Amino acid sequence: MAAAKRKSIAKLCLALGLFVLAGFFRQADRVGAPLPSAAFFLLTNLIYISLAMGWGFSISRRILHRCDRRWLLLGCAMAVLWLFLRTVKYRFFNDDTVTRYLWYLYYVPQILAPLFSLFAALQLGRREGDTFSPRWYLLFVPAICLIGGVLGNVIGFVGLPLFLFTVFDDMYSLPQMLLSYDIVSSIVSVALFAVGVVGATIIACRHEMAETPASLMRPKAPRAGSRILLERIGFIWRRMGFLNKVAARNLFRYKKRAFMTIFGIAGCTALVICGMGIRDTSVALSPKQYGHITRYDLLAVANPDDFSRTCAALDERSAAKDSNVTVTSTLPIMTDNVTFTFGGKSETVQLIVVPDDRTNDLDDYVRLEDESKEPLSLRDGDVYLSKSSQLVLGIQPGDTAYVQDSSLNVAKVKVSDISLNYLGNTLYMTQGTYERAFGRSARLNGVFVLLKGSSADQIAFSKKLKSDGWLTISSTAEHWQNYEANFAIINSVVVLVTFMAACLSFVVVFTLSNTNISERERELATIKVLGFRRGEVHHYVNKETLILTAIGAALGVPLGGLLAESFTYILQMPSLYFDVEVEPLSYVLAVVLSFGFTFIVNLATNRTLNKIDMVGALKSAE
Repeated sequence: MAAAKRKSIAKLCLALGLFVLAGFFRQADRVGAPLPSAAFFLLTNLIYISLAMGWGFSISRRILHRCDRRWLLLGCAMAVLWLFLRTVKYRFFNDDTVTRYLWYLYYVPQILAPLFSLFAALQLGRREGDTFSPRWYLLFVPAICLIGGVLGNVIGFVGLPLFLFTVFDDMYSLPQMLLSYDIVSSIVSVALFAVGVVGATIIACRHEMAETPASLMRPKAPRAGSRILLERIGFIWRRMGFLNKVAARNLFRYKKRAFMTIFGIAGCTALVICGMGIRDTSVALSPKQYGHITRYDLLAVANPDDFSRTCAALDERSAAKDSNVTVTSTLPIMTDNVTFTFGGKSETVQLIVVPDDRTNDLDDYVRLEDESKEPLSLRDGDVYLSKSSQLVLGIQPGDTAYVQDSSLNVAKVKVSDISLNYLGNTLYMTQGTYERAFGRSARLNGVFVLLKGSSADQIAFSKKLKSDGWLTISSTAEHWQNYEANFAIINSVVVLVTFMAACLSFVVVFTLSNTNISERERELATIKVLGFRRGEVHHYVNKETLILTAIGAALGVPLGGLLAESFTYILQMPSLYFDVEVEPLSYVLAVVLSFGFTFIVNLATNRTLNKIDMVGALKSAE
């Protein structure tokens, strides 16, 4: 007895000595040089972590009460996690973004450690088989809501904005990003999350909470079967095998679980289609714009006073012996950046004025077509506005708007029709229409050019023209090349959406599959006793999940198509008409991925099927 007491006193003195040593190291950390300071900091936290782990080992040996030991060990684990995060945050990372995320992880042990300590205190004085009221477990709901709310706010206010800014920063010239925090949105989101979790918990438990203890201790009777609609279709039902009939009845017997699986898979398929649709649309925009709408190879703009001289220099440059590019035809125009105003909204557009005697040649350089993709002819009095500007401003054909040019002259025009233009904002009119609207003559200052030569040669040719007095040179081949290079990063968005779809599928299918197995444990044990092998048991259960996946994928395909189409009106970005286009292969890939996610979940749940104890599941509870 004396030896045990001396041993306890020695352990206590050792712990106190380590605390004093840690305090000494902590003071030395504050005044020491950088290298010794880092060593003192690590030694201090190593002592703290070792003491916390030693406390945990002591609990596991000394505390015999199983429930009390469990809660105390969980609290100890939270203390070790907090000390570890503190050590990593202050010494291993200097990046503000990383340390900010580590700081958010602090909330996990800080919220759970007091909760575990409370449960340990509630367990004191109780016998091994006694437990405190299950209502105390409801404290997990606010804890989970707080942790989920913190992590969700980090992702919503920091993670996703940084990801999207990185994507669009490579495509556009954006100002410096400033992160902001909206306390109202944060509180509302956490509150809605809490209401959803508590509501789902109450709905799921209200029936069990009303039962008596005796009824809860008895095995739950399987749900009663009934005739299904398929049985009334005789020529199909008679040709189905026995196991297929069982699978069909089971699908309709657990209706809630079936509908939840179907809706979850439908949402997964729709999300994948949306991601694929964004990619397909981005890939198709450049050939639509630069191969179909924009037919000229070069747009050169000069000072109106030097226009004749620069056009002559263009011909000379093309006729040079060292030139690999030949000018096949040109169309002189007047162009200007103007402000188009309608309904209190303004948008910067590029004005294109075509000479009256050359309007019939415009189709060789620019294809004008309406929203039904029928060709438009530019006639005197017509004013055509691009589709991207129409979506932003909300203007319709026949409406009147105001146009202010770069010289601050304002004109009133009536929009005749909307022309498709996928990249850029453009306003087309004839020379006579311009002169009547602005009350002054149109001075030619630009030229559409058709070239003969490779894309690389055309880009090199356009760069040489900059020394000939042109103000701006716009090469279609260079724009096409830059677009494809910039929009390659859009694949990151597809990966993000696919990952979200995979998470949705895994959570829904995995949870419902495990619930299905636990509720049908006696049934599955019975068929094992009857001689079903492992593969046959897997097929018996997984066939139902695959059928529900097929139904969900079939519903998700049209849902995903509609959701993708809505992006045309949701993504109303300046100078961009996001005409959604989903390739047939994308629909196939979405369905294949949905089945792939389900197969992965089935592989995980097959292990649960293999572990079913036939004797334990079939023995009488009495």
